[in-house]
Amino acid sequence: MQSRPAWTRLREPKLLAAGADWDAVCVSADMGARAVRELEARGVPVGPVLHDMCSERAYFLTPPGTARDWQHNGTRALGPGSWVVLPPPGWEGLLRWVNEPSNGPAHTATDDLAAALTAAAGVNECDSD
Repeated sequence: MQSRPAWTRLREPKLLAAGADWDAVCVSADMGARAVRELEARGVPVGPVLHDMCSERAYFLTPPGTARDWQHNGTRALGPGSWVVLPPPGWEGLLRWVNEPSNGPAHTATDDLAAALTAAAGVNECDSD
């Protein structure tokens, strides 16, 4: 059995560099929530998703190298040279895991994420209730 990456075993929030164990795709929190629902509705495994309640942004952790080729309107890919504060699983604060790093895969597949974001972008906010 493969051990979980060190960042999944944090005990307190920590500023970590993207690009080695993971990249991240940053979206608005609302778009992130819709994309998570879309991924779940499709039966796609969802990796860790972080909600930063201060900035109202969501971060999908994706495989290393994602940022190099990522192109999707309304998103920003974070790879080498980028940093993200990651909290430990179960953390209750301004940073919260929408999908815990200890549940499911270590990353969300980029093709699945792109498809979910495209579908989520087409949802009228009034329709998402």
